[in-house]
Amino acid sequence: MSACRVLLVTKGLDIGGIERMVVDLAKGLAREGATVHVAVVNDGRDRLLGQLDQSVVTVHRLGGSDRIGWRAGWRLARLVRSSGFDVVHVHGPLPSIAARLVPGGRPVVTTSHTPLGALRRPTRLAWRLTARGDAATIAVSAAVAASMPARVSARTIVIPHGLDAEAIAAARRRVAERPHGDGEVLAVAVASHRDAKNYPNLLHAVRAARDRGAPLRLIAVGDGPDLERHQELARELGIGQAVVFHPPTVDVLEVIAGADVLVGASDYEGQPLVVMEALALGVPVVATAVGRVPELVNPSVGRVVPPGDPEALGTALAELAADPDLRASLAANARRRADAWTLHDVASAHLALYRRLAAGGVS
Repeated sequence: MSACRVLLVTKGLDIGGIERMVVDLAKGLAREGATVHVAVVNDGRDRLLGQLDQSVVTVHRLGGSDRIGWRAGWRLARLVRSSGFDVVHVHGPLPSIAARLVPGGRPVVTTSHTPLGALRRPTRLAWRLTARGDAATIAVSAAVAASMPARVSARTIVIPHGLDAEAIAAARRRVAERPHGDGEVLAVAVASHRDAKNYPNLLHAVRAARDRGAPLRLIAVGDGPDLERHQELARELGIGQAVVFHPPTVDVLEVIAGADVLVGASDYEGQPLVVMEALALGVPVVATAVGRVPELVNPSVGRVVPPGDPEALGTALAELAADPDLRASLAANARRRADAWTLHDVASAHLALYRRLAAGGVS
């Protein structure tokens, strides 16, 4: 098959790690010669829509919500059953469940971006019950694959996300100097304000690091339902002047490139894209040992600590904040890493899978 016709399905195109991966995949597949359509369930979440060249990638706005809704579900079913696609590739648990239930559709591929245990119980149960509907199941990391039921995990294909080398290089060029004063150490967190990202853990860690004398300032990039609660917690901890809350931005690479350290405090992750990007940008990482983080971060490029332990996280932040030579060494080691996938690698791996499916392979 010289060309492949693929429908990518995503809950939304907001500024988030999963959504950025979907956009990158769409662009990468199109560059490799595939015919790419993207179905957006909740088209009110569209801040990344401008990243797609809609003369090359066709976008279907389904008019639903995060819970899909009957109208968006009906439109999705029509697309899945369409003869215009060789493969339907779904990102996100609820859209995956919906696509699997469509009778007589194209082969369905689903990608899991987070450990199964991080899903709400009803969603997790529905996911398990419908998993046999996958023609192929992808996980973004070995940790995510291991979280699945044994019968699914055994046949799951691990395809990590890749980096846009040109975007990384451009971000490094744009950041000519640190965006903070002399003597300050700038940490950046890029995470939505919801339970799994555990901002209380991060904020208590910043307090602990500053109590150790670390001249640490934090920029927290993200939005979400708990933003106001986390702003209030920062004030209660007495670090309101040391923590700046920024909304999500499409220029996140530039924000990371201007930092001294990237920090992550999550309880659950699959493959945190910003960790990969920080290392490629030469920014040391301090993060919790969740998902693919332990595969990406070793003592030569950063520090990994147990999740839910603000004292350990604060100690690691204080260590890096106190030692500019250590930060420089970690940064240099990070830049020398050569094990990251590129977007071309990712698109090629997906196309190979799609073609096997179209030829009747994989089960």
